[in-house]
Amino acid sequence: MLTSLLLVPLIAGLACLLVPSRRWMAALNVLAFGVTLALGIALVQRVLQRAAVAEGGNFLYADALSAWMVLLIAVVSLGTALYAGRYFRRDLATGVLTAGRVREFYVLTPLFTAGMLLVVLANNLGVMWFAVEATALSSVLLVAMYNRQTSLEAAWKYIILGSLGLALALLGTVFLYAAAVGPRASAELPNFNWSHLMTVAPQFDRGLIKLAFVFAFIGYATKAGLAPMHTWLPDAHSEAPSPTSAMLSGVSLKIALYALLRFHILTTASLNADFSRYFLLGFGLCSMFLAAPFILVQKNLKRMLAYSSLEHIGLICTGFALNSPLTIFGALLHMGYHALTKPVLFFAAGNIHQTFHSLEFRVIGPGVVKVLPVTVLLMGLAALAAMGLPPFGLFLSELTIVIGGLTSQQTTASVLILVALLASFCGILQQLSRILPGARRPGDPAREARQMDGVPAMALLLAGLCLFSVWLPAPLLELLHAATTIIGGKP
Repeated sequence: MLTSLLLVPLIAGLACLLVPSRRWMAALNVLAFGVTLALGIALVQRVLQRAAVAEGGNFLYADALSAWMVLLIAVVSLGTALYAGRYFRRDLATGVLTAGRVREFYVLTPLFTAGMLLVVLANNLGVMWFAVEATALSSVLLVAMYNRQTSLEAAWKYIILGSLGLALALLGTVFLYAAAVGPRASAELPNFNWSHLMTVAPQFDRGLIKLAFVFAFIGYATKAGLAPMHTWLPDAHSEAPSPTSAMLSGVSLKIALYALLRFHILTTASLNADFSRYFLLGFGLCSMFLAAPFILVQKNLKRMLAYSSLEHIGLICTGFALNSPLTIFGALLHMGYHALTKPVLFFAAGNIHQTFHSLEFRVIGPGVVKVLPVTVLLMGLAALAAMGLPPFGLFLSELTIVIGGLTSQQTTASVLILVALLASFCGILQQLSRILPGARRPGDPAREARQMDGVPAMALLLAGLCLFSVWLPAPLLELLHAATTIIGGKP
C-alpha cells in the first residue's frame, strides 16, 4: 500500500510527458489523486488496526501521524487537480502560458505530490531530508512557471533560502546520527530509521542531540515558512499559479513542519526535557505576531493570503509547543481544517486575477461581488473560516488550543495567542472588505467573467470543511488521538 501511494502520482506525472492532449493530462491528474486519496483512506484503516505499517524492510513506515499527513496531501492535491483544468484553459486562451508550460505543470505537480508523500512515509531520516529537497526542486519550477521577472525573482529567492535551510537541516541530520552512535548509544544501530531511533533515544549523546535539533529546526523551519525565515513565502505564493499556491500553502508548509516534528519527538524522548518545545513556542508566537501587521499593510491579494498562512503555521507550531494533549490535538485538527480552507482562498484569488488581470487591491477595486458573485460567496465563506469564526472548524481548533493552554496553566502563551488571532482577524477583514462588497467604481470596464470556473473544486473543499466542522468520524478521531500520543508521548 505504501509503495502504491508513491507510485500512483509518480507514474501519472511521467505519463503526462507522453499524453498529447491537455484534457487527458488534466483527467490523468484527477484520476491519480483520486486513487491516492482512496489509498490514503485505506491506509488510515490499516494503521488503526496495526498501529504502524511498514514495507520494504522498514524503508517505508506509516504511523498515525504519517497517515494523517497522507490524507491532507491527497485531499489538497485532488482539489488542485479539479481546479487546474479550467484555470489553465483560460491562461492558454489569453496567451499568458504556452502549451509546453501547461504540460510542465501537469508533469511536475504529481512529482511534487509524490515527493511530499515520500517525506511522510520515509522511515529513514536521511531519505526524509532527500524527499524534502525533492519537493523544493519540483515546486520551484512551478513557482517560476509564468516566466515573468517577478516570478523568476521569487523562484530564485525560494530556492536559495530553501536550499540554505535544507543544508542546515542536513547538518542536523548528520549530528543526530552522531548522537545516536555515540558512546552511550546502543551498540546495535543497523540503520537510521526513525522507528529504531525512538527505541534508543534515551541513550543519545545529550550535547549532540541539542545541536542536531537546533540545526534541523532552523533548516526545516525555513522550509515551513516560520518567521523570521519566512521571507521567501509571500513572494513564492503570490507569483506561482494559483493551483500551485494552494498546494504550497495547504500542505507543503506542513510537510516541512512534519519533518521538524520528527526531530522534536526524538529530542524530547532523548532529553526528557522541554528544550525543543521552547524553540517551537518562541518561533510560533513570533510568526503569529509578525503576520498580523503584514496582513494589514499588503497591497496584493495573494501576498495577504500568504501572510495569513504564516499566522496559521505559527499557531500550529505553538499548539505543539504547549505540549498538552488538548493543544496537540487542536494543532493537528487545525492542520486539517486549514488544508481544506486555504486552497479555496487561493482558487478564488486565481479567478479574480484572471478576471481583473491583477492582484493589486487598488486595481481590482470594490464590488467584486457584482462581477464574480459565486466566487465571492465561496471566498467569503472560506475567509470567515480562516478568520476563526464559528461554526467553521478552524474556530473549534483554535478554541481547543487556547483552552488546552489555559487548562495546562500556560496562561501567558494562551493570552498571546488570542491577541495575535484577533489582530489577524481584523487585518483579513479590513483587506477583503476593500474589494469583495460594494459597488463598482464609475468608469470601470465591464469584465468578462466565467461564473462557474473553479466552483466545483472550491465547493467540494468547502463542503468537506463544513461537514467535518460539525462531525468527525470515529476512525478520524481515533487517528488524531493516536497521532497526539506520538507527538506528546502521553496517552
